[in-house]
Amino acid sequence: MISFEENTIHKWKIEVDIMNSNPSYNRMSKNKATVQFQDIQDEYEESHRLKTVRLMVKQNEKYIGLVDYCLENPSDKLPWISLFVIHADKQGAGISTKVYRQLEQLIKQQGKDNLRLAVHKENEKAVVFWTKMGFTKFKEVTLAGKLHDCLEKELIR
Repeated sequence: MISFEENTIHKWKIEVDIMNSNPSYNRMSKNKATVQFQDIQDEYEESHRLKTVRLMVKQNEKYIGLVDYCLENPSDKLPWISLFVIHADKQGAGISTKVYRQLEQLIKQQGKDNLRLAVHKENEKAVVFWTKMGFTKFKEVTLAGKLHDCLEKELIR
């Protein structure tokens, strides 16, 4: 069973473990293979400023992933997923799809009809995943000097 739990700074060691199981993602997003406490602290500060919801993903009683999203992005007033990371040990077994579908239901229950995200253009595996989830590209942007595809999906209730 997949469930979500509030992610607090007190769970930083779990977050570091999940993030560091994905060194290629860390290199894309942070320009280094591993993250440490200060990286997590910086994320918390940014998410507080942007009013982002930070969730831990659990499968049964084990933490397996991280999801951050905001219901109203300041730039366009639409909901955006800002982080979606599943522990490397759990990838390739359909768990990411289950987690996303549950997240989509959560966002729809909050009255939202659309969802957006930005994915590193070089992260081909993620682009394929999000396309399979029904997202389509609506623009390309450069964030922190790196190309990203901005994707969106209409949420059907």
